[in-house]
Amino acid sequence: MNMVPAYLGGTAALATEATVGEAPVERDPILIPGDETLAEGEIRVSILGSGLPWVTKSQAAGSVLVEVGNPERDVFVFDLGAGSLANFSGLKVPVTSLTKVFFSHLHADHIADYLTLMGSYVKSGRLDPVEVWGGSSDDPARGLTAFVEAIDRAMAWDFGTLLGYTPTSGAKAIPTEVPYDRAEVVYERNGVTITSFPVIHVLSGAVGYRIDYAGQSVVFSGDTMPAKTLIEAAQGCDLLIHETFLPAETFAELMTFPIEKARMVVNDAHTPPDAAGIVFSHVKPKMAAMWHTHVIDGYIEPVFDTLRTTYSGPATLCQDLTVFNVTPQAVEARQATVSPVQQAVVGESKNEFILDDPLPPPAWWKEAQLDWQAELPG
Repeated sequence: MNMVPAYLGGTAALATEATVGEAPVERDPILIPGDETLAEGEIRVSILGSGLPWVTKSQAAGSVLVEVGNPERDVFVFDLGAGSLANFSGLKVPVTSLTKVFFSHLHADHIADYLTLMGSYVKSGRLDPVEVWGGSSDDPARGLTAFVEAIDRAMAWDFGTLLGYTPTSGAKAIPTEVPYDRAEVVYERNGVTITSFPVIHVLSGAVGYRIDYAGQSVVFSGDTMPAKTLIEAAQGCDLLIHETFLPAETFAELMTFPIEKARMVVNDAHTPPDAAGIVFSHVKPKMAAMWHTHVIDGYIEPVFDTLRTTYSGPATLCQDLTVFNVTPQAVEARQATVSPVQQAVVGESKNEFILDDPLPPPAWWKEAQLDWQAELPG
């Protein structure tokens, strides 16, 4: 198997089969953002962050973008790890459409760019509040609502700087907690149904999600050990994105961890490739996708080799900007190429552009401020 990762110049998805089925249209091998229109009945899934808590230039932390081809062109994001919004901007999806966020759990590597969304991206032009879904907890202090309220308090200084300069309507979040102990439909609008289901990851409150639209379905595991709840929820899905850590021995070598610690991290909190293969074998998706994995030259083959001990179906190892097109006829895996300087694209908002009154400037500014314009030449 000769797979070249994107950070070394590879342009193809790291897939055993890039297309499963017969694609309804001929697509370019590389997705150029803005060049393809999403078809009615299609789901497009883009990996904004494929990596881990140890963020690198080649891999942002965990995040998955889902676009659906309904008339509303709804956009959903699942997790917002550090660096993921830089990839979002590169895809030229309007920042104003990013108003529906689903958290699988509240580990730092899955929520860090939420602050960017609620602060910086308001300044980019989003006027509408953000709806946020995430797990409840057996301890309310660890649930989604407590998290959203705490971030609101932490952003008080940032929020104050918006007054009089930028509408604050887009800096508001509306939290909805989903059950941590059972599956439940948590979103049903515009032909899209999203179901949450519990998964096993360190504490109660970690969940996965299933997205159903126009007969197609995508399942996102979040972080989890192999779980019967996921297998049940994922039956009949087209694309299953399941977290897949390096094998414990490989993980120990790469991270210079003692093997005992590596086994604890990989086997007691996550899913190694052979276990992911067993999950894929139970679910039988059209395309299996391994996510939340180190993608480093020399460490790619061990992932596929270990997966192949338990699973023989089509499989893709997700990198940043791996893109899946899901249609009734096929699931296709490609890579997108983006401009590293692409700025936020602004679309329409429902809310009007209304400014609040600004806070008065501090009194000490009057004496401290330099009148630099008076010193300009000429």
